[in-house]
This record gives sequence, structure tokens and C-alpha cells, in this order.
Amino acid sequence: MKRLLPQAISDVEGVGDYIAEHSPKGAMRLVDALERRWTLLTLHPFSGAPRDDIAPGIRHLIVGEYVTLYRMGEDAIEIVRVLHGRRDIGADDLVT
Repeated sequence: MKRLLPQAISDVEGVGDYIAEHSPKGAMRLVDALERRWTLLTLHPFSGAPRDDIAPGIRHLIVGEYVTLYRMGEDAIEIVRVLHGRRDIGADDLVT
């Protein structure tokens, strides 16, 4: 099972809205790709690379130009953030 934390939901909505201004179909493709990869995470939770440099237990998964930060909760994969890969991502970007 997966759970999107509130900031991750806001991230996806923001990215989707921004891309949809130029390409509604492109926005749908990205959101679909994210959903597919997140579903795979529920089957293979260790497939993302560890990001202990950001915080203990955080892992990342790259989908296109976007990085999903996640952690393994007790009963679900928790999607913490979805950020553009060119961004300098650090501990300040996490909402816990």
C-alpha cells in the first residue's frame, strides 16, 4: 500500500498544473508514470536508492525529470515529496 503525505499531494498538483499549462496530455502522462512507479514500489520497496544524506530512512525514485522521496512506514510506503531533479534537494525539503 502507498500513502501520499500532504506535501507530496501538493507537489504533484503543482507539477501537474504547471505542465498542463503547456501540455495537458503531458501532465496526464507524468502523473500516470508516477502512479505506475509508486505501485511498483509497494512490491519492491527497496528499489529506490537510499538518501541518508537527506534523512535516515529516506529513499528516492526517479521518474522522468522528477524525484520521489519516500520512506517505508509500518503499513505503507509513504511518499514524502515529489521534486524536480535539477533542484538541490536537502533535509530542508522534507516535511515530517
